[in-house]
Amino acid sequence: MKKIDSESKGITGFLRSYKQIVEDINKEKEIKKIVFTGNKFTCTPFVELLTYVIRSMNKEIIYVPAINLDDPYKVILSSVDCDFIKGGDPYNPDLVIVMGGLAMPGGPEIPSVEKFLEKIGNKDKKVVGICFMSIFEKSGWCNVIPFDHMIDIFMDSSIFRR
Repeated sequence: MKKIDSESKGITGFLRSYKQIVEDINKEKEIKKIVFTGNKFTCTPFVELLTYVIRSMNKEIIYVPAINLDDPYKVILSSVDCDFIKGGDPYNPDLVIVMGGLAMPGGPEIPSVEKFLEKIGNKDKKVVGICFMSIFEKSGWCNVIPFDHMIDIFMDSSIFRR
């Protein structure tokens, strides 16, 4: 994939980059439904953040943990967080967000993800990958999964003690 934007910093830069991608795609063709897929628990908080940052766009959001189309959740913003309500129709989305946790060891094999993207429908959908520490590249997903855009996040941590 070709790098198209300068690096942004921190969680705010990550969220702004994501919002810009969604806004740009929405300008090309109106997005009505967004489907996220990622690992249970570890990717779920990021689904909440990414849903929050596009809250004013009023899109239908569905979360499909672990590419299991039999277990979708509607994502609804409450006054303090996101609620995940069992059910919802994950088929024929305009945009699919693939979270990098899936590419970690123990996650689904690439052919299963390809099958998920095919089975979910809408040949014109856009696919955005969001990962940390180049996991999609390291796992060989960039050469196979048809990402229209990808955000690769690096975070630094420091521990201090008195």
